[in-house]
Amino acid sequence: MGEEEGTTEIDAGQEVVGEEIKPRPHTTGEEVEAAAPFGMPHTSVDNAGDEAESVEAVVNTVKLLFKAFSTSDAQMFSGLVDPDARFVRTAYDDEGSPDVTSYNKEYFVSTLKKTPKGMLKEKVTQPFVQTRDNLGHVWCRYSLAVNGEVKYTGVKSIQLRRTVQGWKIVNVVDTVDP
Repeated sequence: MGEEEGTTEIDAGQEVVGEEIKPRPHTTGEEVEAAAPFGMPHTSVDNAGDEAESVEAVVNTVKLLFKAFSTSDAQMFSGLVDPDARFVRTAYDDEGSPDVTSYNKEYFVSTLKKTPKGMLKEKVTQPFVQTRDNLGHVWCRYSLAVNGEVKYTGVKSIQLRRTVQGWKIVNVVDTVDP
């Protein structure tokens, strides 16, 4: 994920409220109001000093996930993703009914092994990162290009858990815009 037009690097020191990027409040354990994206309710953040370190680690894990995806690095991808992780795509079928497709980790590992490096490019915008204890969450808009042509856009929700080896992706759920 580089600095390209139309993209926003995920930055642990910022949060996105609507279309506006604001500095993340830094406190020393005081309770702060964290702005929420897409009309979600505000949440309180305890121990914001510790949270900033966790947010940065979550952000780095997600950046590495997208790097593994765009470089077709199945080994890197596998190391970042929990063995029981689930990937869920929500969309609508041709009749307009909700459609959900689930994939496991091995589906993506197998796919990346067969995918030429650089064939896939995912851009993330409007990231919002939250952490609490051993739980991390990134909510963002995305676009996925295959061979330079945008195939999917929508919203992505990425959940992570802290392990002794670091943060691991446990769930990724995304929508597909019509």
